[in-house]
Amino acid sequence: MKKSIIIGFIFITSYSYAQFNSEFDYFTLKLGAIHGILDAQPEHYANKMIEIKGLQYQLFPDSNSFSYVPGFYGTFLFNHDLQNDNVGLSIGLEYKMYGISAKYSTFDDRYKLLESHYVSQVSVPFYIKYGKDFYEPQKYVYIGGTYNYNLSLTKTEKLNSTEDTKTIKLSKDMLSKSNFAVILGFNYMFFNLQADYVMGNFLSRNFEETYDDGSTGRPFEVQPRNYLIIRTGFTFPINSWTSRKWYVIETQIRRILK
Repeated sequence: MKKSIIIGFIFITSYSYAQFNSEFDYFTLKLGAIHGILDAQPEHYANKMIEIKGLQYQLFPDSNSFSYVPGFYGTFLFNHDLQNDNVGLSIGLEYKMYGISAKYSTFDDRYKLLESHYVSQVSVPFYIKYGKDFYEPQKYVYIGGTYNYNLSLTKTEKLNSTEDTKTIKLSKDMLSKSNFAVILGFNYMFFNLQADYVMGNFLSRNFEETYDDGSTGRPFEVQPRNYLIIRTGFTFPINSWTSRKWYVIETQIRRILK
């Protein structure tokens, strides 16, 4: 299966280079990291408990917490740029994995729990880009959106009393089917910066669980409805632009090292 995916990717890349090796119609490969640093904390949930040494403790969200949740993405885009070289359109296919985190503590702050939920998604990004004669410098801003289809969900838990991190694969019932994000980005040469404002949490607000006393509840109702993720990465147009720019960079490095 993996071999067929690799062969298919090589075929698509080769075909796209041959057919769209032009200034106005070309493909782009984007790779990079996702940074979860601005997570809103969940609201108070009465059944958020933790068991330590046979005892149950009530947990409360820590509103002053700051945490970093890493992720990654890979995007394959088709670009159609207008001949005025100021405006272009892009649409593509993307895979990404990222997470949101929350910190909880007991009433006396004796125990603290860092909980992170990670989602993997297949997405369809689309946007309009604008810049002044942007093809040669690849310097432009862009705005658009992305439709995200959620594939799988995992959770990690780290308690302050232990160095171990527990990873749990969660049921797909806990996932919402899809969500949408508004995207705003800036690209210059090979470098890319993007912000995604995600509307609709990937955690299903309708998911119900049953507790030890027989009662039921919806644990993800208290999770934030919207959140922001930041991306940094590299952009590689699959045409003669990348090979020309790479040759210039390589030549400059050789001159410096002489």
